[in-house]
Amino acid sequence: MSQSDEEEARVIREVAARAIRRLDLLEWVLFIGSALLAIGGGALVAWVLSASAELEFRPTWIVASIVLFVVPGLIALLHARREEHLRARRSDHPRRETEERE
Repeated sequence: MSQSDEEEARVIREVAARAIRRLDLLEWVLFIGSALLAIGGGALVAWVLSASAELEFRPTWIVASIVLFVVPGLIALLHARREEHLRARRSDHPRRETEERE
């Protein structure tokens, strides 16, 4: 490799590493934001249920917050795994995809 190719590869690695760090940070911000929204939503649900159904606030808050955080997370995880599975199946059978187009 020439000197310019090595320099170009180094710059590309630096840019990729910076993008990965930024995406990691964004992932954590989204995770913490969704946790805070789940806690806030759980508090609202617990407040309404404690007033109307005479349930204790704290246990209701804990359960509602967990449900509001875990259920959407599981849905997103299952959706991502299904998409990954479909993408893998398409790459395993490229001939089948061209046959379907015809």
